[in-house]
Amino acid sequence: MTRAYYHFWYEPEVVRRLNYCIFIIGDPGAGKNIVEKFYKKIADPMIQADQCLIDAVNRYKDGRTERTTSTKAQKGDALKRPVVGIRVHPARTATGEFIRHMNMNAAVETIQGQPLHLHMFSFDAELDNVTKQNKGGDWKDREIMELKAFHNEQDGQMYANQESITGMFNVFWNFIYTGTPYALHRKVNQRNFGTGMSTRLAVIPLPDRGKAQRHQQIIPGANERLQAWAYRLDRVEGELPIEPLNDETYDWQSSHLEIAEFNGDKADRTILKRIPYYGIGISLPFILMRHWEEWQESNTLTMDDTDKRLCRLAMEIQYRCQQFFFGEMAFNYFADQNKEFVVRKRTTRYEECFRKLPDEFRTQQFMDCFGCSQSSASKAITRFREDGVVEDVKYGLYRKVVPELP
Repeated sequence: MTRAYYHFWYEPEVVRRLNYCIFIIGDPGAGKNIVEKFYKKIADPMIQADQCLIDAVNRYKDGRTERTTSTKAQKGDALKRPVVGIRVHPARTATGEFIRHMNMNAAVETIQGQPLHLHMFSFDAELDNVTKQNKGGDWKDREIMELKAFHNEQDGQMYANQESITGMFNVFWNFIYTGTPYALHRKVNQRNFGTGMSTRLAVIPLPDRGKAQRHQQIIPGANERLQAWAYRLDRVEGELPIEPLNDETYDWQSSHLEIAEFNGDKADRTILKRIPYYGIGISLPFILMRHWEEWQESNTLTMDDTDKRLCRLAMEIQYRCQQFFFGEMAFNYFADQNKEFVVRKRTTRYEECFRKLPDEFRTQQFMDCFGCSQSSASKAITRFREDGVVEDVKYGLYRKVVPELP
């Protein structure tokens, strides 16, 4: 559904896309391979569309290699780099190639009269592989683009390298990775919690499936049906009317934020901020499938209580998962922040002298407390009167308005 968009209740003038940043986390042997099977069916429209583009790039690379080894090939017409928008990118992808494909005209379509960038997509069955590639030279600084992908924020580059694209671009990218709890900890931990990656993620725990079954139930036609829906949803384009989901997500978040405010819980408030986007993003494809005939006929979605409950369920799951994986980190983040930025008041000798003054005092008492001359005392008392720190009682007698100097 990369050709579809919607308007969210927060900043409704902004075009929102269905953006997904999903980690599926389970222990070794928990059955994470089933996610890869689903991925191959759901992403098949992208995979098939990319194949001819990949072939064109490989032919271009082979042609450039021939130019260095064959005199005959050197006399041929100049090779022109193919303009391709390959959308599926593995972890082992060069940054320059990713940016080139994301911003080429081949990855832009005109939807309802407006140009719309199609999302790039990444899947990897090993989250550790993603983290490792980011450390090396294949794909540096990907973590910044991961952060910016959630709201399609702007990035850019200007390198001297002739092969790289120069200019600004927006990050249109979805990614789904599976991995172990240790891999998740290497990706998101207490040290980097403040980057905001955790609140952009949907981290789904995958429990151990228990004892393996020899004779598993096979639902006839299930894979074909799933793949057929993938191709149907891939053709969906234009604005999706989601006002009932806007109402549902706003009410859900408002009620939970009220509780967080009542508790004075900054950690819980932080976790809650981006959950509505997943309430919409996770439920919307299923809602569209439920009302497919109506959408095909009139491009409308008449949502019922079942649709709203699904949206609310997605938010509850996301909320509980965020608390499970990142709740303690969020709490420690704000606890450490309070320790680090606490204002330590330093009492000066001048403030101590003022504190020792009686509530009502004369000039001589001021001179005795501060150990100063009469002229210095008169200047200080005049300044205090102008600042509203002391007031006149009668000639030569003053009263402190505040017990301590501000």
